[in-house]
Amino acid sequence: MAGRVSRAVLPGAGFAVAYGLAIFVGRATRVDGSEVSLVWPAAAVAVLWGLHARGLGRAQAALHWTLLVLLTFSVNLVTGATLGLSAWFVLVNVALSAVTVAVLCRDGRSVVLREPADLGRLVGAISAGTLVAAAVAVSWFAYEGQPDLPRTFALFAIRNGVTALTGVAVVLRLRDAQWRRPTLSGIRGAETLAFLATTVVVFTRVFWLNPGHPNAFGVMLPALWVSLRYTTTTSTMFLAGSGVSILWATLLGRGVLSGVAPTQQALLAQGMVGCLTIVVLTLALFRDSRNELIAELRDLAQRDPLTGLANRALLNQRLEEALRHEPPATVGVLLLDLDGFKSVNDAWGHEEGDLLLIEIADRLTEVARPGDMVARLGGDEFVVLCLGLADPAELELRAERVRQRVALPYGQASDAPYDRITASVGTAVSERASTPRSLLAAADRAMYDVKRAAAAPGVRGQATRAARWPAGPRAATGEPARG
Repeated sequence: MAGRVSRAVLPGAGFAVAYGLAIFVGRATRVDGSEVSLVWPAAAVAVLWGLHARGLGRAQAALHWTLLVLLTFSVNLVTGATLGLSAWFVLVNVALSAVTVAVLCRDGRSVVLREPADLGRLVGAISAGTLVAAAVAVSWFAYEGQPDLPRTFALFAIRNGVTALTGVAVVLRLRDAQWRRPTLSGIRGAETLAFLATTVVVFTRVFWLNPGHPNAFGVMLPALWVSLRYTTTTSTMFLAGSGVSILWATLLGRGVLSGVAPTQQALLAQGMVGCLTIVVLTLALFRDSRNELIAELRDLAQRDPLTGLANRALLNQRLEEALRHEPPATVGVLLLDLDGFKSVNDAWGHEEGDLLLIEIADRLTEVARPGDMVARLGGDEFVVLCLGLADPAELELRAERVRQRVALPYGQASDAPYDRITASVGTAVSERASTPRSLLAAADRAMYDVKRAAAAPGVRGQATRAARWPAGPRAATGEPARG
């Protein structure tokens, strides 16, 4: 009971603390002579809080929204806003969070930031929320008769939008981050040092030492560098640091924006942060999607499309690696061919034959040990690659387990109209001069010996043990493996 209550209360308390601190920070960055703040991190916290509340029950969600309303009103009141303005800012912040969450979750998909489409959804949702919130905010200033409402609207929309986009993007990416200790080669380490040095020099020159020269375009060099050469998580951390540096320098009146009017300063600073966020995340996510697509295509090229097992190309690659690193007599191959498979296709059709092959693949995968590889050479021929054999005789025991597993009844397993099928299994163990071709050829010879022995006069049914041929160089000159 206590654990359930703590799981329900602690997230709300954490969001409340973060939201209150965010409002204090935002109110501390007000532009001189105005109630407009340079940054509003409460926008990002409010959106994240709304996303959290959406996954709760109605009663808990209502409690969270009520807490957000009370905090917005009280903290604005404490930090110097009038009673009316504090109440109106409740509508502004709730509208931003509620509209953003509603648009972002309208299709029921989980809110993540893993591909360019996710970034597009996030930008669209935050744009909708910030435009509605800016319209509500400006209506208050219009009521008070303040001038230059279009600029105030733009400032609210850009400030809230950029802060919310950057903050939510950082949290979504860090939530998915897989923290691993980096392994840097000499070249990669030198590149990282060069990148860090370039970033420090560019940002210091543009935003801290620059007396107003128009060279802010220089920030695109480290931005492109990090988005194309480093992980998306690293790129997101770069964005967080860049945003803090740009806004901090702007608040102190330093760098490229020095001498600009306060309202224009706020617009330009937020515009820079927003452009960096969109450019860096777009490039990084497109790069991630491209790499994932290449990996998927490479995997598809090495997989049997029917069973999902490794194909001959991937098997040969794995065999070459194993023979290169494993000692002799520790790499074994089981090659099996289904007995009477052609009759299944002829009697029941190729669709039923495909179902049988899929069932065989599942059974071989189940019987294989961790680290082994199961492959389909083609037709009804399969291979189990066994690594780390402690004793060559162990391979015979594995072959017997494979043969028994294949011979189990199939009627209930795949709704097949036949009872069972058997397999002829041949084995081969690596020698010092073995190659993938010679090892497979030796297993293929052994498998045919089993078939001939089973079909010989006086032998009834399937042979009860697998045959094994040596896998030396001479085996490669014999009958090649089928498939």
